[in-house]
Amino acid sequence: MSAPAPEPHAVPDPHAVPDPHPTPGPHAAPHPHPVPGPYAPVVRAVSASASAPFPERVDYVDPGDRVVAQGRRTAEAPDGLLRRYAATVCTDRAGRVLLYRRTASARAYPGHYDVLVGGAVRTGEEYRAAALRELREEMGWAAAPGLAEVYRVRVDDPHGACFLTVHRWVADRAPRPDPREIAWCGFVAPLAVATGGYTPLVPAGAEAVRRLFRL
Repeated sequence: MSAPAPEPHAVPDPHAVPDPHPTPGPHAAPHPHPVPGPYAPVVRAVSASASAPFPERVDYVDPGDRVVAQGRRTAEAPDGLLRRYAATVCTDRAGRVLLYRRTASARAYPGHYDVLVGGAVRTGEEYRAAALRELREEMGWAAAPGLAEVYRVRVDDPHGACFLTVHRWVADRAPRPDPREIAWCGFVAPLAVATGGYTPLVPAGAEAVRRLFRL
């Protein structure tokens, strides 16, 4: 079993959980002695639930983040308006960050690594409520006591401009990832992520690591 290795100047994490199907980076190499941490990825992910019977609807906001319209999540945003996204960076009690790899069928950044667990804010939903829902849907966490917003930023993603609100949470139990969304996940040293040990990495996730961890 191999795992993406950090850049030569990075400090390896002796407790990192290897990705069973890594995407090799330019410096990727097998980890000589991977040791599972307390939150090893669950082999049997939660079963996929039935698809939503109606198209998911989202709010569109103006540059001041004020809601002015609604529409289907898959539709193009009206000119001058932005979508809202909510995400969470999860760590364990040892300070490692939850890293996951998107499935090859993901609409945006297929096969990429990311630390942001999240998605679109639905119509009438607050950022925090959306972040909690995404943690439940993607990682099986029904509750996240202590979840807190850390920053909000305007970014461009493959679907257009949006406001991204990033939260932070210290996990108190192992994730149960949804196989439709998550190909692999595990807690790893933030430095390994920041120095290019896991590629390709979603740009907004890379920015979150730079903002939240003093490396």
